[in-house]
Amino acid sequence: MSRTQIARATLQGDRKINQDRYISIESEGSILLGLADGMGGHPKGEVAAQILTDTCNSFFLHAPKPIHSPKEFLHRLLQKAHENITAYGLDHKPPIKPRTTAVVALIQDGVARWSHAGDSRLYIFRNGKAMHRTVDHSYVQQLEHHGLITHDEMEKHPQRNYVTRCLGGNISSPEITVSKSARLKHGDVILLCSDGLWTHTKEQIMGEQFSSDIPFTNIINTLVESAAEEAAPKSDNVSAIGIRWVMAATTTEKPDLPKQPQHKPPEDSLSQAIDDLKSAIEQFETNNTQEKQ
Repeated sequence: MSRTQIARATLQGDRKINQDRYISIESEGSILLGLADGMGGHPKGEVAAQILTDTCNSFFLHAPKPIHSPKEFLHRLLQKAHENITAYGLDHKPPIKPRTTAVVALIQDGVARWSHAGDSRLYIFRNGKAMHRTVDHSYVQQLEHHGLITHDEMEKHPQRNYVTRCLGGNISSPEITVSKSARLKHGDVILLCSDGLWTHTKEQIMGEQFSSDIPFTNIINTLVESAAEEAAPKSDNVSAIGIRWVMAATTTEKPDLPKQPQHKPPEDSLSQAIDDLKSAIEQFETNNTQEKQ
């Protein structure tokens, strides 16, 4: 059995509108988390992000539980969101091309799996350390992967916000990354966040917060507020949704029972048992001798 703590927070920052969206849904023991960051510089990014969360809601609630193929489900979910965003854009006269990043996570029976497109991230923290993190679909991530820039240089690169994959924008579906499964342990934290958070918050700081005794909701709020303050007066939208996995006790300790006295057989019973054993051995040897004769 398990219990969960879910918290979420978002800030508009210094932008005209908030194009980030997130969602959490639970049905029949399965949990779905989703986060989208509508892409600025393109029309209706906030609508594209909303379509992602709306698709998560309908797609998840109509799926039979438990979901038998999480990998296929997550891949098809983002494909369907892409199709819905594209259809929305084509309905306009003239057509428009809304775009959004996306990251979604499915949790069933204490096992998590996730998929993403773009640079919105998923982390899994355990004992203050990031055990898993999505790899951004971005230009600077490719440069770092090929050794052309360092990890620290990624944060200050002038093209750090250029993503190489997203939902919407083109008719053809983007390549979607789906993770392997990860079994959760007591206290693990799954965090989904937009780049407005992770750009200005180091993993070490996140881990330290999640391993503290501060209430989970307060931690999420603090991380979002701190990122916005760090980036001011040019703060992007900052959003995060997280879940702390808390295992409930499944067994109870057995009460201490009074020790029962150990009864030793009386000496005469022990002597009788020895005599009976000797008689049986003698009888066996006699019968064995007669058979040989």
